[in-house]
Amino acid sequence: MAHTLSFIAMLFAFLSLTTFTFAQSLTTSATSTSTATAAIVPSASSYTYIGCYNETSNTNSTGGLRALNGGVTEALDVMTVPLCMAFCKSNGYVYAGIEYTRECYCAQYLSALAPKVDDSHCNLPCEGNSSQICGGSWTLSVYLRENNKKGAASGGRAELIGRQAVLALGIGFVESDFGSKVSLLWSHSCT
Repeated sequence: MAHTLSFIAMLFAFLSLTTFTFAQSLTTSATSTSTATAAIVPSASSYTYIGCYNETSNTNSTGGLRALNGGVTEALDVMTVPLCMAFCKSNGYVYAGIEYTRECYCAQYLSALAPKVDDSHCNLPCEGNSSQICGGSWTLSVYLRENNKKGAASGGRAELIGRQAVLALGIGFVESDFGSKVSLLWSHSCT
């Protein structure tokens, strides 16, 4: 009887080690097959990549406003850079940004409170195409519509929208059909 109990104990020990080894080899082979490297898409749908920017909704000074605020958003498990750019373009927005692999943000301005950071902070692959970078955790891959590159701001970011400049807070330099003007802006928009 003691011999049988000893044999059963050794059999259970052997089976538990075999199962662990088998499970470990399955895990190792599954992770070694996914080695694709994601890269920044330089342009898509007439938008050009302008950099990686910190999100501002987690900062107390913004009152929860996002870096790309006041526009539209879309979150899809099939998100890609061209899909987000096409979505923003079809809605007429100047800026497009992708965050956290699947969140697309479109807006008419980029908050002056959103600092530009090194591109290495935007390091997450898109849900819909793992070869493309789609932002990071609390960072946006930001794109600017190519025909809207004039109207640069000093002390903030502004974009010409018809004859209206939009800026978070700061001093804006705006070019229009009627010449240039410098304005001190204390709201999100001025005309």
